[in-house]
Amino acid sequence: MKIYDTHSDIFSNLYERIKNGEQNVFEKYHLNDLKKGEVAGGIWVVYSSRDFDVIEAYKIALEEYAPYKEQFDVVYGLEGLRNVKTLEELDTLYKMGIRHASLTWNEENHLATGVKGSTDRGLTELGKQFLDYMASHKMIVDVSHLNEKSFYDVIDYKPPLLIASHSNAANLSVHMRNLTDEQLVALRSAGGLVGAVAARNFVSRDAQKQNIKGLVDQIEYLVKIMDVDHVMLGLDMMHYLIDYSPKPNQPNDNLDDLTKHADSQAIVAELKSRGYQDEDIEKICYKNFLNLKKKMEN
Repeated sequence: MKIYDTHSDIFSNLYERIKNGEQNVFEKYHLNDLKKGEVAGGIWVVYSSRDFDVIEAYKIALEEYAPYKEQFDVVYGLEGLRNVKTLEELDTLYKMGIRHASLTWNEENHLATGVKGSTDRGLTELGKQFLDYMASHKMIVDVSHLNEKSFYDVIDYKPPLLIASHSNAANLSVHMRNLTDEQLVALRSAGGLVGAVAARNFVSRDAQKQNIKGLVDQIEYLVKIMDVDHVMLGLDMMHYLIDYSPKPNQPNDNLDDLTKHADSQAIVAELKSRGYQDEDIEKICYKNFLNLKKKMEN
């Protein structure tokens, strides 16, 4: 069954490895892995945990990806806008094909406040202008990294295309980036979707549940709170990152039995083993995302 991953750092990886002097990066690290896992596309991002020229980064990433573009169905995204200072820069990126953005990574910036920022600081006036631009250009607004105040500020804004691309339920695993039941209900009420994320501590604090069974526990909980029409897969795989070095019980490592995109069909198998019908599995794995994408394109 095909899968759409609503959060992947592939474009950051292409940029960083090309800048490091590597060649054939997509073919070496991603092509076969994605195909084996039947990952048809999703939201691939350049993420901004530091300062750099994000326009240059995207140009480099897209040049590397160009020969494979027709093989995947990808929404180009930005995980954090700390390096997009003006609406003119956002417009430049839009003209390059970017159709998704989160306002922050974990930091406070000129637009909003991430989960590591002040709890009483939310969306800024410039942030509202960015949301105006994104809404008028049918860009997807992503709330996954926002603190609660910024999260609810964005919810109140009512973006027409709204997701939490890679977040789980805090009720099953306490993590600063997981969402409370109240947040999940608010996201659903605003027409938003959530992508279940496969990083260890996002799934569970219990090492015995840091596996696909634990991930599907999260999926089931998200479905219970939000309904199956609002749940996707935002796996956030890390096996291809330059600095990734798996060690026992590292909090953001991949799961024990989901070590790379190639393993993704095991999620489908686990959902089937729990009695999920094909129709609902298809919604979670790809149909909900494709329905969002249709709204973006119409």
